[in-house]
Amino acid sequence: MDTSTLQSIDAIEFLKARYCRILDTKDWDDLRSVLASDVVVDTTALGGDRVIGASNCLALFKRNYDKTVTVHHGHMPEITLASPRSVKATWAMEVLTVQPDGKRVLAFGHDHDTYSLRGGRWLITSIKSTRLLMDES
Repeated sequence: MDTSTLQSIDAIEFLKARYCRILDTKDWDDLRSVLASDVVVDTTALGGDRVIGASNCLALFKRNYDKTVTVHHGHMPEITLASPRSVKATWAMEVLTVQPDGKRVLAFGHDHDTYSLRGGRWLITSIKSTRLLMDES
């Protein structure tokens, strides 16, 4: 791999880590900075929604996570550069969710993401979440 490809992969790994931290710390203002304006988030495989646009995604995340403790861990990325300005990635995900009533869900699965280089920085353009196992207690 050439240096440019390695730098892009490193930037995508950093971006996904930042996205997970932002979700878990509920830093909604910062969340907008990692999402493309036309981002698509698809959680239909989890019984959720498919939303288009950064503002709609922010509303979805606030509604789902604002009063909930979450811990998102992304592992073992499979990152493919589709072009110098476009990336596809699949992440093994582990997500712990604790509802205000104490209900806990530990989920394992994958996020299937796309990213675009816009204005000199990488942004998330889509996230499709799938789960293999959800353990509720």
